[in-house]
Amino acid sequence: MSNDYTPDYLATPGTALAGKVAIVTGGASGIGDAVGRIFAANGAKVMLVDHDEDRLKKVVASISESGATVIGVNADVTDEASVQAFFQQAIDTWGSVDLVVNSAGRDSLSPPVTEVTLEEWNQTIGPNLTAVFLVCREAFRAMEKQAGGGRIINMGSSSTKIASGPGHSPYRASKHGMLGFSKNILLEGKGKNIGVTVMNPSHVATPMTEIIDSGLYDGDIPAYVDGWLDEKEMKEGIHASCIDVSNVAEAALYVATRTPDVTIPTMAMYPTHKAHRYGMEV
Repeated sequence: MSNDYTPDYLATPGTALAGKVAIVTGGASGIGDAVGRIFAANGAKVMLVDHDEDRLKKVVASISESGATVIGVNADVTDEASVQAFFQQAIDTWGSVDLVVNSAGRDSLSPPVTEVTLEEWNQTIGPNLTAVFLVCREAFRAMEKQAGGGRIINMGSSSTKIASGPGHSPYRASKHGMLGFSKNILLEGKGKNIGVTVMNPSHVATPMTEIIDSGLYDGDIPAYVDGWLDEKEMKEGIHASCIDVSNVAEAALYVATRTPDVTIPTMAMYPTHKAHRYGMEV
């Protein structure tokens, strides 16, 4: 990503989402940033939600340069009142909420369970699972009143289904929980034209993966990676071995443009060099 916060790829402009309103959490960085850009480039009115106010302002300004309609909301997605407030803001401003992408989250490359603190557990479950519940609940409350319903995309991980090494139990619990919750609300959306998809992108080149190469996560916490890295990652670095974030953004656009008669429960993507570990299990 360049210094002006514009990604190296350019979202292909179009009108596939013209007239749609989208809320993207975690919109100031990584996958959320990329999804917000491609949605805006295809005609959606986009609300980006993030707790990093400075970075959010820069991303919103960058997207706005193209003439797209985008606003930024600085909010904590684990706070019930804040989630309710930004949904109401979107409805008051644009009249509907048609697309919701839960991209906010926290990595947790924590050690084996005997060394995991309650603080680490709670700091991971909050943004990765509780926030998904709060955002999806408000999405349902808005979408079930709309004839056209809507679509929800929850960003998972290979960790929604498997454990690829020791450690990281808070993260994997949160992502398994997200998948189970999403399965349930997918059934609740049937008959209401509300689609729910869990996308499982793994090892994506974002600021979150970049920091792991320095042996850290979440800013300055030591990362436990024993048994997690493969030969390519140990030789070239984790970030350099990741897939480009544009792949995830383009897949999200595909899901977002499906008609209500199509259900896509899950979608996975990861670097080909990880196939020996993940296969078709994610």
